[in-house]
Amino acid sequence: MNNEKQPFRQQIAAVILAAGGSSRMGQPKLLLPWQGEALIRWPVKIALAAGLSPVIVVTGASADEVEEALNGLPVEIIHNPDWEKGQSTSLRCGIAALPETSEAAILFLGDQPKLPGDLLEKMIAEFHAHAPSIPIFIASFHGKRGNPVLFDRSVFQDLQRVEGDAGGRTIFNKYPVQYIPVESEDVLTDIDSPEDYQKFIESHQ
Repeated sequence: MNNEKQPFRQQIAAVILAAGGSSRMGQPKLLLPWQGEALIRWPVKIALAAGLSPVIVVTGASADEVEEALNGLPVEIIHNPDWEKGQSTSLRCGIAALPETSEAAILFLGDQPKLPGDLLEKMIAEFHAHAPSIPIFIASFHGKRGNPVLFDRSVFQDLQRVEGDAGGRTIFNKYPVQYIPVESEDVLTDIDSPEDYQKFIESHQ
């Protein structure tokens, strides 16, 4: 069965946002260690393990250091020179870099190092069952919207028109959306401050 799924998986890409300036953290948060590796390596490895291809990482601040932290992983690095203008600029860079063969893209945040093991399987299965009539699939925990988010190709043009720091959620009210519930608060993880980081470390020891 896995062999049958693989051709479909290869047409679903990953776009991982890793461009932020980490102003609240006071240092590049994606380079902070967790279980012996930089935080940014974990969502990348999750995407690769799910068979997503290509895996595109959008860098901005600390671009050289983030790229070095990903050394040895088969990813495509895209630099966003306008990263200071908001998350939407990184999203547009990532979507623009996708090949024409991509049926969909799963958007990850770089500061979510631990996601449920079966989450991407669920998202991909729901995508194949319901797209394109439902083009957006969002991870959720107890009714709260989280990340990652899967976008069907049919909404890529709209994603390339988003502005500001809101990212892809600006188009959620324009299309049918399906939430993918999981019993893990990690889909809500947002490591922005030293307190967030300490809380994450303590809760995952």
